[in-house]
Amino acid sequence: SFAYHTLCMPGSLEGLRALSPAEEYLRIVASAAARGLAPPDKTVLITGASGYLGQHLIAHLARTFPTWRLAAAYGGLDTFAEDFGAVCACVQLDLTDGAAVTALVSEVKPDVVLHLAAISSPAVCERDPARARAVNECPPLLAAVPAHACFVFLSTDQVYDGLAAPYTETSAAAPVNVYGQSKLSFERALTAALPSRSVCLRSSLILGPPTPGRCRKGSFLQFCAERLSAGAATDFFSDEVRSVVWVGDIVSILASLARDGVSPQSAGVYNMGGPERVTRVEVAEAVAAQGGYDAPQLIRPVARSSLPPAARAVASPPDISMDSTKLRSLTGHPATRLAEMVAGAAAAAGASPF
Repeated sequence: SFAYHTLCMPGSLEGLRALSPAEEYLRIVASAAARGLAPPDKTVLITGASGYLGQHLIAHLARTFPTWRLAAAYGGLDTFAEDFGAVCACVQLDLTDGAAVTALVSEVKPDVVLHLAAISSPAVCERDPARARAVNECPPLLAAVPAHACFVFLSTDQVYDGLAAPYTETSAAAPVNVYGQSKLSFERALTAALPSRSVCLRSSLILGPPTPGRCRKGSFLQFCAERLSAGAATDFFSDEVRSVVWVGDIVSILASLARDGVSPQSAGVYNMGGPERVTRVEVAEAVAAQGGYDAPQLIRPVARSSLPPAARAVASPPDISMDSTKLRSLTGHPATRLAEMVAGAAAAAGASPF
């Protein structure tokens, strides 16, 4: 049963806006206790809960571990609390408010922190580097983590410079943009603060079906499908290479780490990509093949390096494909191939386009 996690009913949120994140969390817990619901087996704090990965993760954790308490810290998605309030304690949180972050973590007392939150657009990070660093580095979060808790951080393949692929975990990290720099900074702070109970997962571009909430956040697969189904010829980069990764694989990895915890033997930094090196063109071609679209007419390969300087103002690493053998050895989870991702997303949507 999901009853333990039930929030206030939709429509009652308006009167709660004056509550701090910590106060709102305490209100939710007190409401559960007043209804005589049993204490949880484990408490998991998830930041960035309303994002693409966060929504998929919460849906999976709620189904798989119904006796856990899921504390879901999210940004500004209006529909999130109503969509997920029945399965987790939804608390709106500004990561730049250090006092609010500290108070919330202190009240949640998590056994596991799954830190997914970030400003993840390189362009947005470049436009406001101070805010990007404040959100993506978030020192108060680390300082507030309980002594017993383990911490799993979603980092990025953009910590690499793109000039020496394929990358392993022993490759030099030399990010070329603010986004990568801010993520690497948090990696280093985390491993210094919690060396024996933290994991950093350097994720590639995440692909999968739309999210289960009403917002229906999508991945690059949905962008490709929408353009192709509209018959719109579209430019796709041919000279940027990634080890694209299936959202379901990441969800399974995060769930395993939350269930089993982090030990001194498993702690550390891991690449988290799929088994293939692909360009955006190749992803679009796979979607076209799945949907029966005319790829030569609709997919226009373009080299990013050929664009005028104004169109590539944000530095982007050209080839950040990775070797993720170390993570697969740790989790035993097989990696999904691109063709399987495309077919899986189409099947999840029930029809093409995704």
